[in-house]
Amino acid sequence: MTIYKFAVGIVLALAMVGVLGMSALVFSSRDFQWGVAQVSPSTNGLISFERLDTAEGQITQIETESAGPRGELLEIEQEIANLDNQVQGAEASANEARAAMVGAIAEIETRANIETAQSAAADMSAQGLSQRINSLAGRGGLAPTDQQAVASLRTQAGQLADHEEALDDRSVERAALVTRQRLVGGQVAEANRRVFALQQSVVPDYEHYTRIRSEAYALRNLSPLGISAFLAQGHPALLSTSLVLLMGALGALLYLFPAYLNRPQPVTMAEIVVRLIFGMCAALAFYVLANAAIAGFSIASSVQQATTSATLNPFTVSLVGIIAGVMSEDIAKWIQDRGRGIFTQGGVAAAPAAGDAEFSGVNPHGGPGAP
Repeated sequence: MTIYKFAVGIVLALAMVGVLGMSALVFSSRDFQWGVAQVSPSTNGLISFERLDTAEGQITQIETESAGPRGELLEIEQEIANLDNQVQGAEASANEARAAMVGAIAEIETRANIETAQSAAADMSAQGLSQRINSLAGRGGLAPTDQQAVASLRTQAGQLADHEEALDDRSVERAALVTRQRLVGGQVAEANRRVFALQQSVVPDYEHYTRIRSEAYALRNLSPLGISAFLAQGHPALLSTSLVLLMGALGALLYLFPAYLNRPQPVTMAEIVVRLIFGMCAALAFYVLANAAIAGFSIASSVQQATTSATLNPFTVSLVGIIAGVMSEDIAKWIQDRGRGIFTQGGVAAAPAAGDAEFSGVNPHGGPGAP
């Protein structure tokens, strides 16, 4: 290996490392924009990191100030939930006791030959049951067992009355808690409204703010010197174009490396420079042509296709650039043939005039020109 070929290999390696590094930065930024556009289409893939930092600081301050009401609101909600559970259990127990008392009173009334049509529709509260029990107690001629049952029912009626009174007290307690909940909930709702307004200043679809914030901070923390985060604030069209150019250069290097290793004719410095530029040009031309074809198809089919830069998948853009870079000569010839077909009538190039035809035979006069 000669010194010149070794130097060419060093230049190729440095070019590959440089192109790969820049491609990684631009690709990560463009992929971030594409992901943001998928989550929140109204952003078009663009968010301001400076505005995000400002909004996040203000949101943290608001959440700190509203931490007290938020904690109190949680405690109130837990107390209401516990109170509701207790009331439900107490009501179930009271209903069971009430049903047992109603059945016992009905049996005594049946044995005492008392009309039950009216008592069946009587008041089922503790007060109504007490009146029926007192009516039975004041009635003469009851059997001793029925008298004992009436005395027991009178005690149960008192307990049921105390139980209902306790339920009423819990209802009052719950009403006070609900009133406090509304007051504290209003304070928390106001704080949430301010938080949502700040989130909407960064992401119009603020329900996706948390996810986009996490993605943005991950991009900035992992990118060298925050370069990817800086590039992500550029327009998607510029990043897509830059990505195509870099991938075209990468495709050219993918062509040059096998040529450097296997081709008998050595790769030169000039060929490296020319091939890189030619690969980027071919990639850009093919990228523009592909988008123009998509736009033309959209117009011809009367179906509007979304062809904005924010909706272009960075993987597809990279694939276009790499293919065009590797096959730059074929791409250039293909574009040339398509262009000649467009600008020539009928899509076929006109034949040269008879007087301008090139003579490939032998001139019998021994001089140049046609016979």
